[in-house]
Amino acid sequence: MLGAVYRVLGPLEVLFNGKPIVVPAGKGRVLLATLLLRPNQFVSVDELVERLWDGSPPSIDRAAKTLQMTVTRLRQALGPANCVSTTTNGYLAKVENLDLLHFRSLADSDPHAALEWWRGPLLKNVASDALHREEVPQLVEERLVVLERRIEQDLDAGRAIELVPELRALTSEHPLRERFWAQLMIALYRSDQQAAALAAFRQVSDLLANELGIDPGVLLRDLHQSILRAEPTLSTLRRDVVVPRQLPSDLTRFTGRTDDLVRLDTLLPTGTAGQAVVISAITGSAGVGKTALAVHWAHRVRDRFPDGQLVVNLRGYDRAEPLTPHDALGQLLRALGRSKNEIPDETEERIGVYRSLLADRRVLVLLDNARTAEQVRPLLPAGSRSVAVITSRSDLRGLVALNDAKVLKLGVLPLSEAVQLLENVIGVHRTQAEPEATAELARLCACLPLALRIAASLLAGEPHLQVRELVDQLDSGDRLAELEIGDDREAAVRSAFDLSYKTLAPEEQRMFRVLGLVPRADFTPMSAGALLGVPSARALKLLRALARAHLVEEHAPQRFSQHDLLRLHARERALTEESDEQRRSSVVRFLDHHLHTVDRAYDVIRPVRNVLPLTERDPVVEAVPFEDRDDALAWCRREYDLLVELCEFALNERYLEHAWQIVSGMWGYLHLHGSTEDILRLDNIALEAARQLRNRYAEAIALHSLGVARKNMHEYEEALRVLHEALRIRQEIDHERGIAVSQAELASTYLWQGCHDEALRYYRASIEQWRRVGNDRGMSMSMNSLAWTLVCKGDFSEAVEVAKEALALQEQLALQSPSTRDTLAQAYAGLGDLDKAPQTYRDIFASGALAHAGVREKAEILSQGAEILNHVGERQAALSYAREALELAERGGQGLAEKARRVLQEIEAS
Repeated sequence: MLGAVYRVLGPLEVLFNGKPIVVPAGKGRVLLATLLLRPNQFVSVDELVERLWDGSPPSIDRAAKTLQMTVTRLRQALGPANCVSTTTNGYLAKVENLDLLHFRSLADSDPHAALEWWRGPLLKNVASDALHREEVPQLVEERLVVLERRIEQDLDAGRAIELVPELRALTSEHPLRERFWAQLMIALYRSDQQAAALAAFRQVSDLLANELGIDPGVLLRDLHQSILRAEPTLSTLRRDVVVPRQLPSDLTRFTGRTDDLVRLDTLLPTGTAGQAVVISAITGSAGVGKTALAVHWAHRVRDRFPDGQLVVNLRGYDRAEPLTPHDALGQLLRALGRSKNEIPDETEERIGVYRSLLADRRVLVLLDNARTAEQVRPLLPAGSRSVAVITSRSDLRGLVALNDAKVLKLGVLPLSEAVQLLENVIGVHRTQAEPEATAELARLCACLPLALRIAASLLAGEPHLQVRELVDQLDSGDRLAELEIGDDREAAVRSAFDLSYKTLAPEEQRMFRVLGLVPRADFTPMSAGALLGVPSARALKLLRALARAHLVEEHAPQRFSQHDLLRLHARERALTEESDEQRRSSVVRFLDHHLHTVDRAYDVIRPVRNVLPLTERDPVVEAVPFEDRDDALAWCRREYDLLVELCEFALNERYLEHAWQIVSGMWGYLHLHGSTEDILRLDNIALEAARQLRNRYAEAIALHSLGVARKNMHEYEEALRVLHEALRIRQEIDHERGIAVSQAELASTYLWQGCHDEALRYYRASIEQWRRVGNDRGMSMSMNSLAWTLVCKGDFSEAVEVAKEALALQEQLALQSPSTRDTLAQAYAGLGDLDKAPQTYRDIFASGALAHAGVREKAEILSQGAEILNHVGERQAALSYAREALELAERGGQGLAEKARRVLQEIEAS
């Protein structure tokens, strides 16, 4: 035969033009065998590593390098027969002439021809315990199923006598396989060996009882009765007991869900007497792949259920009315061989007949697309042998409570598996050509299997359409409209979501749709309650109702989220069903919740602050209470990304008062933990909002904050320009407190620039302004800054006096004063007093006052204290403080790193 031929149904062999090719022993054979057992399918690097090292791989780097080397050597050895292709994070074998593929193509139509492809023990020349433990048994099972078919054909063809020796060997080799025993009993009976047939039944009965603690299945029992009655015609194919085989086709490109399949495997009955029927409920949102998983798993285990597999679509989320238990029971009874006249009219009687029929059978019952537990409960099989698998968009908690159901909740796919699914459908050559676009396509599909398959089908149907082109279409257009196949109503993401939405109660529907009005799908009961205009307790109940319907996910206690496609659907519904006024009121309440909460946090974090003229809030809008400063900081840290997005959203959607006020409210947190980049970004949002409002007060606040940020970036000229503009506006509107603050910040900027006289002038002006306002706290802070400026200028004696005056004022106000003590220590050091200077730093560090300092303040004090302590010989303490200072400076991105690094290097060198 010309070309490449690959064989795995026996020893591993590769031929090219009829001549054998030597496959490298060891890892090379394991690699090729693993890939050929999954022909034309992606196999991840992680799985290959597990196979090559039998589950005990070395380090990640070493395993990856060895795998690459093994692939290279295998490709070289295969030469013109090379079939190994690289994919994203894995490999696949691209083959056509493979015995396994030929076997599978003939398995149903011609089992005799299919079995001729088998050449002996599978992969006997491949040394891999994992491969022979996990892969080979599945192939052996495939062969046994086809062998059963071939024997049935031979029995029907009248070859009973010649089949007896083969079947005795098969029952000896596979003693727990009931179908071989049934076929042996038939063959013996038809060979006029009735007693031997009955003896075979007794033998298998004893085996099953001893090994598994179970009785023979219904097929063997009924066959036994037929032999006792000496029925003239007896066949395993034409039985009074109908064995339903209703499973729909499996997905050939089923992807991922490995852990979920393992969890389902654990539910298989063990045969223990008295065991209750096993019930598994697979739940999740529309399009997440519940049915696909259930069907795929059912195909994997169907031979564990020799008495059949039943499937009913309950239409719980469908355009038609849900199937009633009465009608579903009618379908099930007909599938079990009952004629119309044998099916009772009353539902309770149908339940009794159904359960009686299944009582002693091993049947897999797949109840797809269930709406409620009440719809499912009458359809559950009785006995200890069967398994019921239910799929639903509801959480079916009633089945958990009353029927001991085990729930398997499906989420969207991990990104890697989503990319793999696309690759499996459209081909590795297209995904490899555009890996970034493929990953982006998966993200735009929210890694939702239905959306991924629709997107992949659009690409598969248009071979010349690039992945990037589809990404651009989805990104810029109506994504939900794009993710549908026009002539197939089932293949549409929007339609799937609509069916879930329509099952909700009216208030639940409204909660769902208002969640789409804001930029980020991350909600608490308070924020969702603000959107809907209900108290948080009511909002929590509604959110949990949506979670039970899998339209939101409670990803943390009382925190709810949606994937992007559900959020888009919610927004569509809001735009359609909510008036402009209703939508705006919802958003205002949502923004008010965050504004008033962040303002409350600012009060707790930094009591000395500019008081904002906050928007009035609806009484139903709740603000988060804070127990203490740490609690407020934790909330700010948790909500930080959302707050930043809300500022941009408020500006873009013209909620301008909220835009500048949320930024201003965040300043307490930003002062401690904000990066310069974020501060600039937010301050420019506030400035733009203020100018659009023509609000001079707000404009000055934004300009002042911008000036501080520019100063911290050492852009002194720009900082001075902006700060002078802020001071001018505050003077024009007579904002007395603001004037003092801007004067102090101008002084600080001049000081950083080295202009000591200008700095002293503005600090003294600030002190006088605070005095006129009657604000002792502000005056003490500006006095500290004045003292520091005197230190920098070299006027140490005056600096000591001013710092002491500031400290006395702060002590009267019961203020923590690490910065002022730092100034005093530096003044003492300038005077050469090496007793008071280090002692002052020891007092600062021992007092714990730095715990509440900002990043910049803390880093500066630690760094300067380290210098002084090192100077007096306390090197270990100095090293510790200098290292902490450098870590803070680098993390804060505040431009302190250079100085902190210099101090640390000097101490280390000493």
